[in-house]
Amino acid sequence: MESRGTLYLNPNEDNTEATIKAAKDRATELGLDYVVVASSSGSSGVKVAEAFKDTGVKVVVVTLFATSSSKPNPEHLAKIKELGGEVVTSSHALMGVPESLAKIKQGYVTPNTMIREVLRRFSQGTNVVADIVMMACDNGVIPQGVEVMAIAGMGNNADTAWILRACGSFNFFDKINGMEFRELVALPRTKKFW
Repeated sequence: MESRGTLYLNPNEDNTEATIKAAKDRATELGLDYVVVASSSGSSGVKVAEAFKDTGVKVVVVTLFATSSSKPNPEHLAKIKELGGEVVTSSHALMGVPESLAKIKQGYVTPNTMIREVLRRFSQGTNVVADIVMMACDNGVIPQGVEVMAIAGMGNNADTAWILRACGSFNFFDKINGMEFRELVALPRTKKFW
């Protein structure tokens, strides 16, 4: 059995660089082919694409859904593509039509909301890495069943990195092809909740 440390971070600091370094080091050690990163503005996506440039690792940057009021910076998106990264803008895997009911019916909780809240107990980024990996699979950008490095966080701070077995949203709970949280690489030591 292999043993390695996890990077535990202070949530009150900008941890993006430390998280990217830990993720790159581990992805390189394992020979992973994909890194998926959440980036609403595109800034973290550029940093990851720069870090993984010339490594042979495919960088997939997942932005907020297209109808979000927050849009990525077009210059960041162009830079990501220039560095060989791919950008995915898609509906969130753990949101959708049922969540719209929660907006109009107070106290209504969907199964997706429960899944998101359980993942957030680890960190907001843990919830997001699950979401972005499924979004990338659902859009055909990464194949199901492969190990990927996934990076996310809260706001503009990437403070979470996991190695996951990738799957599309339809297979999330599948016993054979479902998502697996295989290795924790970086996590905030204490949590902030929205």
